[in-house]
Amino acid sequence: MNRKWLIILLITGAVLLLAAGILYVVLPADSLTTSPATPTSTFPPPPALDITLPSSLTELAKQYPELSPILTDPELDSVYKEFLVAYQEGGQKAALALARQRGLLTPKGDIRVTLVLDTEDNTPLVAQLQAAGVSVVGAYRDRVNVAVPVALVEAQLCSGQPGDIFAQLTESAHVIAVRFPEHRSPDGSAIEGEGLAVIGADAWHQAGVTGAGLRIGILDLGFVGYHDLLGVELPDDVTMSIFGWYDDEEVHGTACAEIVHEVAPDAELFFAWYDGSDAAMGEAVDWLLAQGVDIISHSAGGLVGPRDGSEWDAQLVDQVAAQGVLWVNSAGNYALSHYRGAFTDIDGDGIHEFASGEESITLYLEDDLEIALNWEDNWQRAVQDYDLFLYDDTGSELAASQNFQRGEVGQRPVEWIEYEINGEAAYVIVTAHDVDQAVTLDLFVEGAEVAYPSADHSICPPGDAVGSLTVGAVNWRNDALASYSSQGPTADGRLKPEISAPTGVSGVTYSPKSFHGTSASAPHVAGTAALVWQAHPEFTHQEVVDYLLAKTLDLGPPGPDTGYGYGRLQLPSPLGATPTSTSTPTATPVVSPSATLRTGTVEPPTATPVGSPTIPPTRLPTATPTSTSTPQPSPTPVAYVTLAPVPPSEATTALPALTSLGLVVRGLGCGGVGLLLLGGAGMLILGRRVWQIQPPPSPVPYPVPPMPPSPVAPQPRPARCWTCGADVRPGACFCSACGHRLVAGQRPHYCQHCGARLREKAHFCPDCGQPTQ
Repeated sequence: MNRKWLIILLITGAVLLLAAGILYVVLPADSLTTSPATPTSTFPPPPALDITLPSSLTELAKQYPELSPILTDPELDSVYKEFLVAYQEGGQKAALALARQRGLLTPKGDIRVTLVLDTEDNTPLVAQLQAAGVSVVGAYRDRVNVAVPVALVEAQLCSGQPGDIFAQLTESAHVIAVRFPEHRSPDGSAIEGEGLAVIGADAWHQAGVTGAGLRIGILDLGFVGYHDLLGVELPDDVTMSIFGWYDDEEVHGTACAEIVHEVAPDAELFFAWYDGSDAAMGEAVDWLLAQGVDIISHSAGGLVGPRDGSEWDAQLVDQVAAQGVLWVNSAGNYALSHYRGAFTDIDGDGIHEFASGEESITLYLEDDLEIALNWEDNWQRAVQDYDLFLYDDTGSELAASQNFQRGEVGQRPVEWIEYEINGEAAYVIVTAHDVDQAVTLDLFVEGAEVAYPSADHSICPPGDAVGSLTVGAVNWRNDALASYSSQGPTADGRLKPEISAPTGVSGVTYSPKSFHGTSASAPHVAGTAALVWQAHPEFTHQEVVDYLLAKTLDLGPPGPDTGYGYGRLQLPSPLGATPTSTSTPTATPVVSPSATLRTGTVEPPTATPVGSPTIPPTRLPTATPTSTSTPQPSPTPVAYVTLAPVPPSEATTALPALTSLGLVVRGLGCGGVGLLLLGGAGMLILGRRVWQIQPPPSPVPYPVPPMPPSPVAPQPRPARCWTCGADVRPGACFCSACGHRLVAGQRPHYCQHCGARLREKAHFCPDCGQPTQ
């Protein structure tokens, strides 16, 4: 092969590589892969909504200068600002309609508000609020619930002092946030279900172990109808107390109490009826502890929190556990109602893309909506500012949450919408209001399923608490993991749930329907814990947990996993059947996953449980629990449900063509590299032959001056620093303001034409419209 053909090979290879590079830059990223990059959905894609984002609070402040101070107040939740704007635009009728739709009104028709303090001494503030005519509904440590009369707000609007009462709340001493009272929701519902025999508790009853001497507190959102079940499905007598704004139609707690009583029929029950808010929860928990309960069963959870055990209610659970009380919590029902994904904005318009080309996510409605958007940020001083919007299928805005996140105390990475809605579907939109980095978004919805569900990381607080024994749901008929059952791990990598229990069971409260949800599973575990504690009164609450986890029926992947936990609740033979290991009564107790899978946590308390149970004449022989499996540090994710095929769409039908383009790019690149290698090898061989044939060059008598360097076109420099936006002199290599190097072709943070701040990956400036590069 002569030199001419080798040169042709080299040139051809270079051309092919260049063509591959151009295609790689020009084509969209998802056309270069052989598998779709978008998440799969069991639902059709949302309609092409003609979305017009509403006016920002800053724009509304300019439109209504009399409301400007309150609209720009960073401590006040945006829903109260919407209420005042609605009053200005449509009067009392419009404002009250918005208040009803957004869940602002108390049962008496006042506006409900939660105050967050920077101190746990709320006594002076409570006295001040009561003197101002504001009703204090509940106060617990740094949380105060108040009811603001609508008439008071109306009077201030008419007197030329609009929103003055809200300004007084935000300016009160020690108040760092005035929030809409996000409340916990029950983790169960009346959908279509016999857990006693499944878990083996019936055999323990026959052996005389019925929970006698134990006190169980049931913390829940409603106990309507419990009077009619006393002496039949419930004990002859129960003790109950009510905290906060309570729902006089909620029967959820009564259904949970049915299960606890069924499993532990001789345990004493205490009902704490609370409204789901932090303040009421704290008051209710203190009351239960004052009653000397040994176990608290809580079948509810919130949508807001970092899910690493640091949320307010999770810390409350840990404080309860430190006193020797066993807290049993449902995992939640959000495996199909949770979306998780990194903020993505390919087109640079500031709107998150849930899937390729989809800037909204469909909610398939079941009930009134509660929507919470959480993201990775500092939970005390959030700095990334995202906003949340709800639209209908015509593209009309229904509700918005536009709280400020500016790094100030009390500002959390949370946006929240509560909305009464009629229809089959609604659509959520997330926008980046003021951000400088993309973060992972967690969207939770109560009352609807989402189009792209993420089962992992769907545990809700306080189920993420270190001190909580958290329970997932399995169908009592076949031990299949419930498709809705929330899964772990927690944000800090711990195993949750630790155990699972039957759901879909029968009961009087929801009859003729069955009681589904992790709400039905948690009371099975709470009642069973009472049986174990009666049989082993020497156990600490942690040893009760260890015993339950050691005896579980391992389901799903071998070992602990993020759906079933250590397995489904299963009691051994009450007569002490053949042990599963060779451990002796003096062996070391089982190590629970809560102790194995966490670091830097408090050791399990060794004190005896509050209200030590009495020992009945007939009880199980005392034996040290033995482990059926070795705790694993990394729980296995569970494929909880098989998604249905995605209906054909433009995206899926275009996939073969996009895949072909990707193969072409790869082929061009590989061909170019091959030709370059072949040509280079040929030139090397040819060069060696020439060297062997030709004599060496004659020595040069005089030094040859070096050739002058080829002229190189100067690299263009930006007119403004792309890091800080400051003006820079032409030809400068470094910014005189921030000191950063001015690299040609660097992705700018500020427009080089007008200096405006640019969104991540934006191709055009939002202010002047000029290209960013």
